[in-house]
Amino acid sequence: MAWPLHGAMAALAATFGLLAVLSPLVAAAADEPLTPAAIADLESKLRGARIAQAAIAARVACFEQQDRDRVKERDADQLRLGGLSTRRDELNATLVQRRAESEGFLTQQQEASLALSPLRAELTTLTAYKNAREQAVRGCKNRWTIMSFLCDSSAELASITSRISDIDRELGPVERRFNEAAANLASAVTRYNDSKGLLDAAEAEIASTTNEITAAEADIGRLQAALSSLGPAVRDSGLLLDEFSDALADTRRVHAADGQRRAALAVRDLAARVDGARSRYDALYDQARTTLAEHNLAACPA
Repeated sequence: MAWPLHGAMAALAATFGLLAVLSPLVAAAADEPLTPAAIADLESKLRGARIAQAAIAARVACFEQQDRDRVKERDADQLRLGGLSTRRDELNATLVQRRAESEGFLTQQQEASLALSPLRAELTTLTAYKNAREQAVRGCKNRWTIMSFLCDSSAELASITSRISDIDRELGPVERRFNEAAANLASAVTRYNDSKGLLDAAEAEIASTTNEITAAEADIGRLQAALSSLGPAVRDSGLLLDEFSDALADTRRVHAADGQRRAALAVRDLAARVDGARSRYDALYDQARTTLAEHNLAACPA
């Protein structure tokens, strides 16, 4: 893709081909006065060079603004990252509390379950035994109608019934403890999961912000690397054009032969300096093209 900044520099060089304008005079003495036609041609090319120079300077200024914006964004992201890191630490501490809370309720539930298990097992066993004994007594009485007293198990059944009643009374509080612990555990797990979700979101935002900071710093590095050469080059080019403009003005003002020779000498010297800088500018812009990212270039069109 052709880079507009490089194209503008090429336009500057092509528009301001000063030595080409002066080539018919090169063979003459370096201080031979310039003809009015040569001066007019150079002034026309100077105006074109000023326009091209302004376009280049505007784009470099755009890169400088882009650099300032990215530094500002990077600094804001770093500040936000600090807040996110603090928030993550707070959420981590909360998560530890939530985990301890869940583990506490789990322990309570397990303890209640341990107390329930033998009671329920004993209740199941006694109930089954009581039912079996009652059925056996009924069968015995059917067989021994006259001597049914031989089938009496009332004392044993009364003892079993009493124990079943005791177990029922014991089961109530234990089951309540178990159910309360189970409900508390479920709530604690929900709170833990909520805290874990907040922590995961904070860590994801930290990762995203860190990536944004890394990208901004890469952008800043590219922009500042390019500007370290482009900025001085554009400023020097502007100063050089100002000097050349002054030298051309001198050729218009000075009428004495000695003054015209000095002015012509200055113009030829500056023309050589401007044209000699062209290759250096081209190299700098080519280097900047390889340094800057596409979005850097797209943000500052010519």
